[in-house]
Amino acid sequence: MQGQLFSTDFLLRGITETEPWRALTETALDAFIAQLQTLYAVYHVDSALNESQTEDELIEPVLAQLGWSDSWLSQVNLSQTGREDVPDFLLFADPATKTRALAEKDDRRALHGIALLEAKRWMRLLDRSEGKVGSNRKSRDFGAPSSQMLRYLSRADVMSDRAIKWGILTNGALWRLYWQDARSRAEDFFEVNVAAALGVTGIPQELDGPQNRHALKLFFLFFHRAAFLSQSWDTQRRSFHAIAQAQARWYEEKVSQNLGQRVFDEVFPALANALIASDVEAVKDPKGRYNREYLEELREAALVLLYRLLFVFYAEDRRLLPVTDSRYASYSLSELRDKAAQALDSGKALSGTAATYWSVLDDLFLIISQGDDQVGMPAYNGGLFERTRAPILARVRVPDVRMARVIDALSRRIEDSTKPRINYRDLSVAHLGSIYERLLEYTLVQETTEEGKTTLLARPASFARKVSGSYYTH
Repeated sequence: MQGQLFSTDFLLRGITETEPWRALTETALDAFIAQLQTLYAVYHVDSALNESQTEDELIEPVLAQLGWSDSWLSQVNLSQTGREDVPDFLLFADPATKTRALAEKDDRRALHGIALLEAKRWMRLLDRSEGKVGSNRKSRDFGAPSSQMLRYLSRADVMSDRAIKWGILTNGALWRLYWQDARSRAEDFFEVNVAAALGVTGIPQELDGPQNRHALKLFFLFFHRAAFLSQSWDTQRRSFHAIAQAQARWYEEKVSQNLGQRVFDEVFPALANALIASDVEAVKDPKGRYNREYLEELREAALVLLYRLLFVFYAEDRRLLPVTDSRYASYSLSELRDKAAQALDSGKALSGTAATYWSVLDDLFLIISQGDDQVGMPAYNGGLFERTRAPILARVRVPDVRMARVIDALSRRIEDSTKPRINYRDLSVAHLGSIYERLLEYTLVQETTEEGKTTLLARPASFARKVSGSYYTH
């Protein structure tokens, strides 16, 4: 399951509360999966199917299983002149609408459509060009298939008078859904690896994806003809896609708000207290460690550390860092967050002296800053990971008992009884930026507890934001 059109939280949990999910019976889903298994059973990763064979043997039969029988036309030209914009299929709401479209001239048939489908040969890469046009390729089949789909959608938006907003791109194994009005059309698609979910020989399973049955249920719900139509059970008569988008945005906002509040109330002050407790310079001068100058230095160090963590969470979940490379995996924050969760859930004793979590983080930040070809990591050019950025971070070693809790608080939705993992892929840069911007307005204040111990709390301050904090946008 790839792409960012719908949030992971919604696809794994929120969708189970929707009417179409509940209405699809286990018997009906079993029958659908059985039909797909029959269609895909004879293929493996290296099966030699050209585009035409893939369409005939796989894509058209799958479309029929998805409710599109007799509701498509092939090779409809979206251009008034030439044949540069000719998607493989124009999809209609029903056979009657298709009949009306057939009465129109070719360049007006799009007015009756609800979606496009572009088919590629079996297992063709969808985000990479295959070079120059040759004798084995259609002259219009240029560039990466994903770019071609975006071009077709833009053209269809015009030719259909904005009726067509959705496009399906498939190589038989991967099925992608694109939306014309997405914030970032190149990234905001929804992809299901149908072949992997069916266990096609030679195609690896998605290790961090949903269970196969769940993935195939998502495939049915999002690619079925009914998903493109207005829903009778919805008071606003929206399509299932529109409902899913609204629900996904709600989940995204909920996760962002809860994470932000946790950062302000718990994580930021916990980091500050952990750093001051581990700082040898502060220990040397216990009376002076709470002066304004030192607290400002401590605040800056806590901000830098916090945003390093948020940056890596985001970059790993969005595959901007090489988390799928086994050489990098053992150094990753992804592996460390799993370790922290397991330790805390099992009640494992965590050292108040040893700093194994801190050591992994310190090494990881160094790898990101300098790059490391041995683990597949290019150097990051921003200033966030420079070791001179915050001197306190270079001289402390935060013990496991503190660091594991900080990592876990940023890793899971601990307000939920099931503590689901936060997938930072679902959070935009703007969401993370807003958290950081608000933190710049907080200062550290000293408070004495009922037990007579001194602790640090984060409180909003009246001072202006520092320009030095703007590196989150780099």
